[in-house]
Amino acid sequence: MTDPNWLPSRVRRNFRIDLFSALGAGAFVSVLIAFMPVVVRRMGGSTTDVAIVVAAPFIGNLLSPISAYLLAHLPIVRVVAGAASLSRFVFLIAVLLAATPFMLALTSVAFWIITVSNIAAYTALMQGIYPDRERASAMGNVRVGASVAGIGSAALAGSFIGVVPAQWVFAAAALIALPCALAFFAIRYDGPAAPPARRPALEIARDVWADRRYRKLLLAFAIFGTGNLMNFAVFPIMLVDHFDASNAFVGTLAIVQSATQIVAYPVVGRLIDRGSTLRQTLIATLLTILVPIGYLVAPGTWALLPVAVIIGVGVSSGELTGFTNIVHMAPHGRIGEYAAANAFLLGVRGTAAPFLAAALLGMVPPQVVLVLGTLLMTTGALVLAQLVRAPSARAVEVVAAEA
Repeated sequence: MTDPNWLPSRVRRNFRIDLFSALGAGAFVSVLIAFMPVVVRRMGGSTTDVAIVVAAPFIGNLLSPISAYLLAHLPIVRVVAGAASLSRFVFLIAVLLAATPFMLALTSVAFWIITVSNIAAYTALMQGIYPDRERASAMGNVRVGASVAGIGSAALAGSFIGVVPAQWVFAAAALIALPCALAFFAIRYDGPAAPPARRPALEIARDVWADRRYRKLLLAFAIFGTGNLMNFAVFPIMLVDHFDASNAFVGTLAIVQSATQIVAYPVVGRLIDRGSTLRQTLIATLLTILVPIGYLVAPGTWALLPVAVIIGVGVSSGELTGFTNIVHMAPHGRIGEYAAANAFLLGVRGTAAPFLAAALLGMVPPQVVLVLGTLLMTTGALVLAQLVRAPSARAVEVVAAEA
């Protein structure tokens, strides 16, 4: 019997709403990610202030298991749409009141804590509204729309920041995104008759830890992600202090990255649907190692444009495989738990790594921090390669049955 959520007419309707919501999210988040660290630095913010901005999404991830537990009894569409809408409204008000670099950084933290609180519900919803053989492609196409919106918003923001107060630009981006977030309430999804029973956090952690393949995936991400996020805390410092990049050039980098994602999302989505999500994760991981190397060897700002292309490919692949890996590896009915576990560990490393980088920047040049981060990324990629080469439990069961 066909799942009513996967009827073609409903899938198409939900896809259109998902796409419209993504347009606002892409326009807003592109401005926030590209310009907030640079604006905080230009306002006189310390390396710690910049680290707070970079760590903000991951502080949200760190707290997301609490949100997942508290919101588990609510309809998941309301959780996803409500968190997205509330986060933009709070940001809109708070950013207009922020007068110092530190207050801007805290505004970013507040936004991300609310936004990421829906991560477990969002992962389960994507599994529910899109059929298995179309999920990655559909999610990729939605993100193409977000990338297109990001190109336009980054170009506009780059031209206005410096002419008008940056807070006004951030507020305008949030205001544009708010109606798109509210539209997500119109998603149609028939969930289970009763919400899943809440389980103690320690019991969930024990069961997830017992999954050896998923445990190894989390280990690989912990090592690789720590190095990667240390580097991303250094990049804004390099752009301002080393390359003396203008706001217009920062906008250009964001545009190049978004343009790359327009091409990469549908390609990566098809590769995942037709191949291996773990193999695609490894490919993206290896490509991302080239990013800090690019910053180390770039003779000028122009040489960072190819680096932005690589980041675009890595972000596209990472965002899709971040969901498809969980859907692929989690037992039936436990996707939300696996997503919460992944988000928690992402939050731990994402919160710690930027501050570790900030501490190291007080002792050594930025280039040394990038080298250390690259070594961690390489180690994590090697651990991931071992997982990709190892047969899955399902494959082993098939071989045993045939024998």
